Amino acid sequence: MSSKPVVRLQRRQLLISGLLVAVFLSLGIWLTVVKTVTIVVDRDSQLITTRRAQVEGALADAGIVLGEGDVVEPALGQKLVRGMEIRIQRSFPITIKVDGQEYTARFVGGSVEELLAQQGIVLGEWDRVQPDLDQLLDGHQTVEIIKVSKERVTVEKEIAHGSKQWAEPTLEKGKTKIVRKGQPGIRQEIFEVTYENGREADRELVDTVIVQEVRDEIIGLGTREVWKTLSTSGGAVRYRDLHEMTATAYYPGPESTGKWADGYTATGVKAGFGVAAVDPKVIPLGSRLYVPGYGHALAADVGGAIKGKRIDLCFETYQEAIRYGRRKVKVYILD
Repeated sequence: MSSKPVVRLQRRQLLISGLLVAVFLSLGIWLTVVKTVTIVVDRDSQLITTRRAQVEGALADAGIVLGEGDVVEPALGQKLVRGMEIRIQRSFPITIKVDGQEYTARFVGGSVEELLAQQGIVLGEWDRVQPDLDQLLDGHQTVEIIKVSKERVTVEKEIAHGSKQWAEPTLEKGKTKIVRKGQPGIRQEIFEVTYENGREADRELVDTVIVQEVRDEIIGLGTREVWKTLSTSGGAVRYRDLHEMTATAYYPGPESTGKWADGYTATGVKAGFGVAAVDPKVIPLGSRLYVPGYGHALAADVGGAIKGKRIDLCFETYQEAIRYGRRKVKVYILD
């Protein structure tokens, strides 16, 4: 048998073997480079084949563009492996109000407490949040942090003093003097004031302290009778008190007192010259009086118009009463 056909057969076998090796090597390389991965965006998923080495490249092959705040797991720089699942959580806007400022943050979902942690916002002891910390957020909502602080505030208030009177036997009757000066008190009111975002929101009284007691003023009223002497055309008269008054005159007949007049006073004394009508609150009934220009009189009557510093002097005739008229007089109280 010739050796040439054998040689040709061997060469053909070697060529086929080389081709098979090349095919298998190429297939192995392809299988090593090409990867099938699953990409899940929120609740939607897709399966892709890629030759990329990292997660970021797989997303590019899938035409997925990340927005601000979106979260990718595994990380973009993570090496791709066959069968990997890549999850993307899309962020949404949340309005945050804090410290008088308002801004928009991107958030992928969760509770208010998780949002604050993401933003690095730490609540104080009394701070409040709206909505509540455990409230779940799903987009386009507003979260307000109300910064609350408290302090104790002391307010001083003056307490007005009163006034007391007592008899002062060493002081002339009708006169007064201050025996002891009054002193106002001082009260401290302690409030707990609550501020929300820097503004006062509540004020609660928690304590009261008297730092200075009230001391009432004491006024002494003179009770000592002092007799004085008045010289008159009829001789000297002793008096204990003096009033400056407006005097009028009347006649005990119907011309002055009306048709029902019976000629007697409120004390039962028959009206006539020397009888005077007074206000008992000013001059006690029964007091003996002296009126210059009239003479001695007895406070024995009253009248509807005789109030305060008024005195009505009785005359024997209507004409005398008319002539006397109305005038200013000094009325001396004799007893």
